[in-house]
Amino acid sequence: MYSISILLIYALVAEVFRRCCVILLGAFTGPLSKIPGPMIGKFTSWPWIIQCVKGNQMNIGPRLFKKYGDIVRVGPADIIFRDKATIQKILIDDDFRKSRDYESAREDPNVTSLITETDKVKYKQKRRLLSPGFSITYLNGLEPLMHECLQAFTKVLDARCKDEGGCATVDMNRVLGNLTSDVMSAASFGGSFNLVESDDNTQKNIFTSYLKRVALDAQFPFIKYLPGVPLASSLISGLVEDIVSKRRKEIEEGIMKKDILQIFIDTNNADPVSFTDKHIRAEMILFMIAGSDTTSLTATFTLLLLLNNQEKLKELISEIDSTFPSLEDTITFAKTQDLPYLNSVINESMRIMPIVTAGIVRLVPETTILCGFEVPKDTIVSAWINEMQRDSRIWPDPDTFIPERWLGDYKGVSADRKAFLPFSAGSRNCIGQQFALKELRLILATLIRRYELSLVQGQSHELRVHTVPWFKQGFYKVRVKVRT
Repeated sequence: MYSISILLIYALVAEVFRRCCVILLGAFTGPLSKIPGPMIGKFTSWPWIIQCVKGNQMNIGPRLFKKYGDIVRVGPADIIFRDKATIQKILIDDDFRKSRDYESAREDPNVTSLITETDKVKYKQKRRLLSPGFSITYLNGLEPLMHECLQAFTKVLDARCKDEGGCATVDMNRVLGNLTSDVMSAASFGGSFNLVESDDNTQKNIFTSYLKRVALDAQFPFIKYLPGVPLASSLISGLVEDIVSKRRKEIEEGIMKKDILQIFIDTNNADPVSFTDKHIRAEMILFMIAGSDTTSLTATFTLLLLLNNQEKLKELISEIDSTFPSLEDTITFAKTQDLPYLNSVINESMRIMPIVTAGIVRLVPETTILCGFEVPKDTIVSAWINEMQRDSRIWPDPDTFIPERWLGDYKGVSADRKAFLPFSAGSRNCIGQQFALKELRLILATLIRRYELSLVQGQSHELRVHTVPWFKQGFYKVRVKVRT
């Protein structure tokens, strides 16, 4: 007669043996076993998960594609892709559902934001709710607010130049982050944070810490339930609650504003059960980060590319100077929208250095064929837009900054807009892309018309990513001098 302890040991050994058999079968039999990739990826996703938590997957992925080709297995049920046809199928044609990573990133399983909602019907409802805040009419009405923020920005840069003997060395990554945060808060929440004038980096540091924590929660969702471990949003909650409290007080006083925050509050007032205060907080955090970091980084990357390609910078200066001959000329949405070289520069910047740098993660709804391989239901697939946008089969000289490719054929090849998806694609494309483009044009045209910008040598371009990219060195400096 065996004792209970012996039986438990036998049961444990049997379970370990069973799991080993399952892993081995999954590694060497079935459809995914035929997909190339590192050997370790057949057995476990841990090496890939660690790179994701560190923010280094954006640097590892390109090496894997170079070694293994358009499709790579990085885990037992985790596949990454870079070819145009597969990305089109995942994001547009079949519109795969968002993966469980987005559900894991939620602090409350029942509270979703525009980015963490995985249900297609509910997502459409959320997007429809917010669409008035991104209509062309509404966006055009934001132009005076953007000009106010830009005036504060140029005033600060002018003062820096004066204080530093005519030429200032500026952390452009930081000051542009301050500017876009001010624009976002003025346009969406009823008032600027005034970060340009205060140069307070506290909020930026909080956002960075928040995104790193969300990346950790997405891979290890149990962490947020551990005793004594604060939620990721605890870093930002105070700021959000102050903004909402202030707006509710203004409403009581009869002061009404039409912006994104008002849409959230009106929805909450109409249905406080389905759209709670937690929903307001989740959406506001999304807009704080997505509405500022993405645009500031794109502007910084564009300047980086221009300063390292002086002939392109000269061409852009010539176009902007001819459109705005005087420093006193007002730089407008309408005029910048019609500047062909400026728009080509922005497109080329977003092609080479997009904000989406590490794959858009989706879940296979039913067994399907991707890149010539059978991929079973519930496999995690990632569409690496950034790698598609640097594919030499689509883009001649893919790693070279060539704005001219957007003005006509380059080496006999037209720019393939179906292989250019900096704002994602399909039903989940970025709702704020027109806002971002209008803001980008104003920022870049203002900087280039008003200042002489020059390269600070010896800086690293190495990046990491937690939702959005960030410079590993923590800054990107540019020398700035007021033009006369």
